[in-house]
Amino acid sequence: MPPSQFRIATVMKKQKRNNVAQRIAVSVLGAAGLAGLCSCDEKAPEKESTAETAVVAETAAPAAPVAVSAEAREKLFEALLFDLGKKAGEIASHPELTEAVRNMLALTEEYYAEVAESLTGKPEKVRLALHMADITRDLTAWERACASYDRARADYDALPEAVREETDVRRMLSAICNGKAFCELRRGHTAEALALYGQSLEIDSALYALVAPPDGEALPEGDVEPALARAAEDIFFSYRCLGECQEVAEDPEEARETIKSGIELAQRLDRLSPGMSLQYIRLLGALGNLESRCGNEREALRNWEQAAQMCQRLNSSTTNLSVRAKTAVTFQNLLPGIKALQEKMQAAEAAIQQEQPAQQ
Repeated sequence: MPPSQFRIATVMKKQKRNNVAQRIAVSVLGAAGLAGLCSCDEKAPEKESTAETAVVAETAAPAAPVAVSAEAREKLFEALLFDLGKKAGEIASHPELTEAVRNMLALTEEYYAEVAESLTGKPEKVRLALHMADITRDLTAWERACASYDRARADYDALPEAVREETDVRRMLSAICNGKAFCELRRGHTAEALALYGQSLEIDSALYALVAPPDGEALPEGDVEPALARAAEDIFFSYRCLGECQEVAEDPEEARETIKSGIELAQRLDRLSPGMSLQYIRLLGALGNLESRCGNEREALRNWEQAAQMCQRLNSSTTNLSVRAKTAVTFQNLLPGIKALQEKMQAAEAAIQQEQPAQQ
């Protein structure tokens, strides 16, 4: 191909990628707008009158073209796709959002096809493939999501060995294993899910060991280091996922040991970040659920009450709106079980007290 034709083809291909990226951005914003409409009862502003609109059209000066740098465009695309797009996917089950999220996924698949060749051997390709797999999982398309996670794993395997050993890249591998495990569990493939959850925990344990303080040593003053907080959140999450999967596999003893291992790890730290506390709360809740199903009601109540108390403390001590929302939801989910067990135990104690005078 002559140099001039090659340059034209390159420009056209880049323009096509940009067009797809712009369509993804519009789709994500549309999903976000639908989410806002679902939660807002305010009336839409009234339209301007025809006369007023005509006056504005006649007097308004034509807008000057705005030059947008590639860096600014890339930052906006990143925020829309990986931040806002992820949040839209997490609530994809909402009827008003499902179609918009499906459209976002289709456009992202188209974008991936355009950039896949240029990103081969780069972590960005793994990140994009993982994002698509997560969205597919959120849409509850379990079989298709498993295939998407396999594609993300293949992209990971294509990375140079040195890149595969980077912390952020290994975290993506753990997320791939965890995400596929969740889908396999929903498909009824418990053995496959157990193996994948085990791989995820193994990766997270190794990453946690790199930043964890020595046993018995207090953390430095101030906020928990971001690297430690992130590693701890990941390993607490993996302990819970594996334990819950082991319970589904009808191995409650193994599940109890796994979840308790995560709880003990959290208790060895003298201070937790809000994110770490959330994962610790969920571990306590999972142990309470397990004990309840095993008939150990006092143990279930003890763990649920501890989790609920932590929810209240964390909710009142943080200004992070996301954390406050999550603790509020978790607390409300814990309340029915706590109240039911408390009432049951109070009734049993009252019955015992009534029997004692009759026996005397």
